[in-house]
Amino acid sequence: MNASVVLLDSDSIMRYFTRADEKGNFLLDKVGKGDYLLLVTYPKFEVFSKKIAVQQNTLHLDTVKISSQSTLLEEVVINQKIPIKIKGDTIEYDAGSFETEKNAKLEDLLRRLPGLTVSASGEITAQGKTVSKVLIDGEEFFGYDPKIAIRNVRADAIDKVQVYERKSEEAELTGVDDGVRLQTVNVVLKEEARKGIFGNANASIGNHSLFDANLFAAKFNQTERVGVTGSWNNMGNTGDASRIRMNNQIIGDPTYKSAGVNYENNFLKRKLHLTSSYNFNNNSLANESNSYNKRVLNNDITQETTQDESSWSDNKNNVLRARMRYKIDSLSNLDVQLNANQGATESANKSNSTTIRNENTRANDFIKDNSSQSDTENMDLRVDYRRRLNKNGRSMNIHLNTQFDNADASSLIDEKTNYYDSLGNFQRSVIIDQTRLTENTNNRIGASVNFSEPITKQLNLTVGYSFNTGKRGGLVNAYNNNIDAGGPQLDTLYSKNQTDLSRNNGLDLNLTYYTEKLNINLSNRTSYRYQELKDSYRDIDLNRNFWQNNLHANITYRVSNSKSFTLGYQNTANVPSFSQLQPLQPPTNDLYRQLGNPNLTRETNHALNVNFSKFSLLKASSLNINAQTSFTNNAIVNRSIIDSVGRTTASYVNISDHTNWNARMNVNYGRPIFSGIVQFGPFASLFYDNNYQYINGDLNKNNTANANLGISANKENSKLVDFNINVGVGLTKEANTIQTQFNNTAFRSSTNADLKYILPYKLSLSQIIFYSYTGKTKVFPEPIQQFYMNVELTRKLLKSEALLVSIKAFDVFNSYNNIRRSAGNSSFSETQQAMLSQYAMLGLKWDFNKNLGKKND
Repeated sequence: MNASVVLLDSDSIMRYFTRADEKGNFLLDKVGKGDYLLLVTYPKFEVFSKKIAVQQNTLHLDTVKISSQSTLLEEVVINQKIPIKIKGDTIEYDAGSFETEKNAKLEDLLRRLPGLTVSASGEITAQGKTVSKVLIDGEEFFGYDPKIAIRNVRADAIDKVQVYERKSEEAELTGVDDGVRLQTVNVVLKEEARKGIFGNANASIGNHSLFDANLFAAKFNQTERVGVTGSWNNMGNTGDASRIRMNNQIIGDPTYKSAGVNYENNFLKRKLHLTSSYNFNNNSLANESNSYNKRVLNNDITQETTQDESSWSDNKNNVLRARMRYKIDSLSNLDVQLNANQGATESANKSNSTTIRNENTRANDFIKDNSSQSDTENMDLRVDYRRRLNKNGRSMNIHLNTQFDNADASSLIDEKTNYYDSLGNFQRSVIIDQTRLTENTNNRIGASVNFSEPITKQLNLTVGYSFNTGKRGGLVNAYNNNIDAGGPQLDTLYSKNQTDLSRNNGLDLNLTYYTEKLNINLSNRTSYRYQELKDSYRDIDLNRNFWQNNLHANITYRVSNSKSFTLGYQNTANVPSFSQLQPLQPPTNDLYRQLGNPNLTRETNHALNVNFSKFSLLKASSLNINAQTSFTNNAIVNRSIIDSVGRTTASYVNISDHTNWNARMNVNYGRPIFSGIVQFGPFASLFYDNNYQYINGDLNKNNTANANLGISANKENSKLVDFNINVGVGLTKEANTIQTQFNNTAFRSSTNADLKYILPYKLSLSQIIFYSYTGKTKVFPEPIQQFYMNVELTRKLLKSEALLVSIKAFDVFNSYNNIRRSAGNSSFSETQQAMLSQYAMLGLKWDFNKNLGKKND
């Protein structure tokens, strides 16, 4: 009675499952035709296995006889493969239980896992939360770009995929929980996949003189890992034309080059672990755009601005990252991290805009032709020393960090603003012809010491003290290029010589209670902050001090091995920044003045989040519900006043008599259907925002509500048709207390499908289809419909199918809609930019793999 009966297919993937009744009988219904392996298991009995072939007729089995393990002469090893497990606060997927095609990558596998989604641009979402870290065996691999890992690590080399929320790096290093949680994916490789060489190289050429080339190669040797990557294309930094994707539109005229290397190894008999990476990239872009913006002001006033713009930029960046973890002895560990960056940027921007008041009266014209070049460098060094003080678990953590940033820039400013009177007649012009020299420096040093004491086996206490101080310098010398005055003259309105000083002293308390089912974490930081600001150009000498108290609580309860519940609360106090306190800030143009407010007080934020996860191990289904809400009291907002000629003067104020708050909820469900071939998942989300802001001096209450409902389906087993389909519908409601005639409710929907047809002779046809509909609004009476289709024909070559030749066509019907709209707080915008959406490419890709993932005989 209750014996487990399982049917595995030829790939050892569970297809059908049942249990024997009280008489030992069992029935598997609606079994598809094919060859299977029948397994019957029961605790303390041997495993029964038998190959069977299922045809059209009902199959009656003979009596299944199983023997007690006590009668066996040899040891019996039972390997159990469960698709999804919950281990504490970690969701673990068995990679072998989810089919992918040959030579598939981690990205393809992640799309198959219930509760996970991967966008066309490579962003990962897990249980409704954005994934910020992708680790390989617990370590960052090319940490500066997680997309490198998911698009290059082979799916057949992966044993497990773990999804969990980790503490922030600051909390992990210091031992004091700051309440920040980062959604993380950790990929556990198979033992045999930790040694070998793998990678890929691809090149594509197309019409419009397009080209794209990429290289990735890695060598794994147990503890040593070496990887190199390179890219060069004129399609933008998300080029990667080796694989057809959505959102392959080429914006402007881009050029992108990058090269990187990653090295990881253990030394000194595994006492020293080193991880390092270096990356260089050169990204340039020339672009043209036009935009329309309508601002709804008080007193039945509207302001419309149209703008045409052309821009060019060239960015070069060098990034070095290194981390050394050294186990000094059985009691002490040392962790050293170094991050450094050096970059250079050149840019130019031309634009002209016109502002109209109440749809018929010209307020101003603005014309600019600016250019700049800048050099930046920064370095961040962190040192952590941990030592266990006794056998009971008492420990000490000492943390030191230092950081410096330098940035120098030179800008040529050529701007002209024409103002008009209330009847639209020309009034005056303001011309700015300047050379601006900017120097920014920032030096910071901090330290902390924490002691951890296990009070009981389940209760742990950490207390600590932290200190940091920083000094920042900001020098802007704006010289008017006045030839008649005999040369450049300093314009103090657009200049500053500012020095900022800050000091923080904090007392930390962290309490953790842990049992098999319950985990409670409570942390609190009370700090005293001193701020000092001086500007010799404007005779400003300001100093302030603030008390801050940040409280974080997190409770995780494991209802069972397949259910978990998490409740979190954060209370944080945010003090005004230097720029918000500074009475007068140098403007960037004549149309905008930003003033600070030295009388600002701190704002406080309360956030509550709830998460529920449930998995059925037998059905391989998952249910995830997460909800969060936050309240901000005494919020610091920007209060702007727009005069009759469209010039804005803004200052910061506290909203003391109202509370800004928002709430959101995400629900997603996933389960395999059709005998596990298809991963199916409905999802839903709700968002509501209640926000107070000032519009032209008057307080406006803005309410925004979003509701979304959709389904997804994914199949990837290289048989007949593979697909990844998402269909969603939604409503957006925007309401303001100022000029309520513009309040609006709009309907939207979207459908995107990634289809792959497996054809004879190792051919395959891929099809990308995207359609979206955005309903009309009171400002934009015409809805926006978006449709495009991309297709790709590929042919696999070689016996290993590692070489692919492809022909790709993007936006086949030349139907891409280049209009983008946005709305919020009585501001409505529509933009268009230079974009190439229809083009074709011929490509060749080679996947190489030596030994990786292959077991020895």
